[in-house]
Amino acid sequence: MPRPRPPKPSAWVSTRRYLLDRRRRPAVVLGLIALVGIVVFGVYAVVDGPPPTVEAVVVFKAETTDAQKEAVRAACPTVGGAIQEPRDDNNLASTRAYPLRYNLTTASSSDRAKLFECVQAQAGVIGITTETQGQ
Repeated sequence: MPRPRPPKPSAWVSTRRYLLDRRRRPAVVLGLIALVGIVVFGVYAVVDGPPPTVEAVVVFKAETTDAQKEAVRAACPTVGGAIQEPRDDNNLASTRAYPLRYNLTTASSSDRAKLFECVQAQAGVIGITTETQGQ
């Protein structure tokens, strides 16, 4: 009669044996150092890292003229912490399509509301999109 097999160890026991094997010690130590580094960097990024940048981009209708876009720029300047960004000097298609941007990083809710209300009231504007960078 064949001997019954001993029961298989649990996954935790197998993993522990695998990681504590002397032949794998350098790889395990390097892996732990990398893991600690990633955790420390993550904590730094959340606690003491730079704040994320919030940008609003005005979206215009396709048939909006350059004069109308400039009228929106003049009618809705910087409002409190909502800072109108300077005009881009490059000739990229995205710059021509979306020439008006605002930095909302330090803007309060009321500053944003005033800016959105001003921009929405202008001719040729579809709306405003916001994007948070650096998270």
